[in-house]
Amino acid sequence: MDIRVIARKATAEALRTRRRGDHDLDTPICVYDLAKRLDVEVRFADIGSMDGTYINSPQPHIILSSLRPSGRRAFTCAHELGHHVRQDGIRVDKILEQDVSPRFDPIEFAADCFAGALLMPKSAVERAFHVRGWKINGCNPAQVYAISNYFGVGYTTLIHHLKGSLRLISDSQAERLLKVPPRQAQARAIGWETPDTVWVVDRHWKDRAIDVEVGDLVYLHEISRLEGTCVEPTPDLVPDRTLRIVQPGIARLEDDSGWSAFIRASRRAYVGRSIFRHLEEVED
Repeated sequence: MDIRVIARKATAEALRTRRRGDHDLDTPICVYDLAKRLDVEVRFADIGSMDGTYINSPQPHIILSSLRPSGRRAFTCAHELGHHVRQDGIRVDKILEQDVSPRFDPIEFAADCFAGALLMPKSAVERAFHVRGWKINGCNPAQVYAISNYFGVGYTTLIHHLKGSLRLISDSQAERLLKVPPRQAQARAIGWETPDTVWVVDRHWKDRAIDVEVGDLVYLHEISRLEGTCVEPTPDLVPDRTLRIVQPGIARLEDDSGWSAFIRASRRAYVGRSIFRHLEEVED
């Protein structure tokens, strides 16, 4: 079977799925919110041997490993949602050993294509770079890191998508970007090194909430007002520009230009139903 035909069909299905969820094709999405709109239950479990599972009966639901990085969890959820839309039946995506090369599976390939198009449509990616005044064919690691934050995916995932699926960067440019590890790209985006996960947020961050975990940092390009108890300023880092997530909950950012955004914080390695991941902890 021609893989180009598989990819085109999966991409078309992903774009139709976005429309079913009332999402434009030029904006980022939260895949967990979309799954809820499609009546697919999403749960997180502390299982280390798999990335995700889709079960179609009796109630369609997706189980994701809470032990994976947030960007990988989001992509896996979109992948499993592809199985749901394509009616592939029960699928289990296990973790493979590094020295194991899986045989080509057209069903899994289609689900990957679906996930990439669902989370990162070409028009949305082009718009994200354009509004920030960045050229895709000349983008640097700091810019790619910020855009990957915006779409909720991993740094390397975005690079591979820009090269392989969207064909917006060359092989040589992708190679140069991949030589910079994600932590280095993060450091270049914020100006200092830290072992913490940092979300780079600017006033172009629109259309979806900033989904983070306890312990993460949010680096703001503009000084913003803050409402909510799940985040706290970190004056020891960059006063008024860096926030630390301290507990689950929802907060709101705003600046003088009229820009605003919600922060939705969950426990790290949260286990449970996706719809409850932002509930604040209740003290005894």
